[in-house]
Amino acid sequence: MDQCVFAVIGGDARQIALANLLAAEGITVYCSGFEHASRQLTGTASTDPLTAALMADVIILPMPPTRDGETLNAPLSTYRIALDEEFCGALTGKAIFAGMAEKLRAVAPAYAQLDLYDYYASESFLLKNARATAEGAVAELIIHFPRVICGSRILLTGCGRITGFLAPMLHGLGGMVTVAARKPSDRARIASLGMEALPFHKALRRAKEYAVVVNTVPAPVIDKRWIGALSPDALLIDLASAPGGIDQDECEKRGIRAITAQGLPGKYSPLTAAEIIKETVMSILEEDQDDGGVKGY
Repeated sequence: MDQCVFAVIGGDARQIALANLLAAEGITVYCSGFEHASRQLTGTASTDPLTAALMADVIILPMPPTRDGETLNAPLSTYRIALDEEFCGALTGKAIFAGMAEKLRAVAPAYAQLDLYDYYASESFLLKNARATAEGAVAELIIHFPRVICGSRILLTGCGRITGFLAPMLHGLGGMVTVAARKPSDRARIASLGMEALPFHKALRRAKEYAVVVNTVPAPVIDKRWIGALSPDALLIDLASAPGGIDQDECEKRGIRAITAQGLPGKYSPLTAAEIIKETVMSILEEDQDDGGVKGY
């Protein structure tokens, strides 16, 4: 491990915290794409993306690695980091980690040939990240909702990992929580925890009752029918990955407040999010060791 050099390229506060965690363990870490927050980096070497990639054995990219299919997801960079042939060449032969790695593979055929590991595919990562997302969602609700959670009617759409953490949190704060779920088994699980669970069509009939709707489904579930049925004072929060599940244009037309809240662990708990990524990456590297993988492992 001591021989292994890491590069952290692009991303947000999570990746800055990740680079610092690695450097604190005595690992050589090259960073790039953090010019707007360079003072937050400690014990790392800042350089350009190509140099960082060429110097490293292991390269950690953000989640998602790209939002437009053309540039690296690097909101703290002062310049665009193009996902061109030159950058792909610098990544070749390295162990590349990214969240939602399929988005990088889709950039060009050459990117699909890279030695890519998807830390977002780890169930352990997904569960830990879901909990951090749920806590961030509570923070968003407190900030943007003009009432207290206690006694407020809140609808969660979808019953995946995030809802599994978020519903009990809101219920524990006194929220009158309803979960719209397709599977009877999911509805039974929610009901066993003392909360209401309904099929989507039944929740839609009662849409006007809900002061807050939090969507976790990465599909267009909150469409014109839903938005037309909601109270004009309702607050909508979309936690789903892009492109989300709420018709933002329709909300704007009707004057309904809709917030897109993605990447909440990076916003509210970047250190915890960084620890989750680090644990997942190190675990994958250790598993790969028996195959004669990355240098130093």
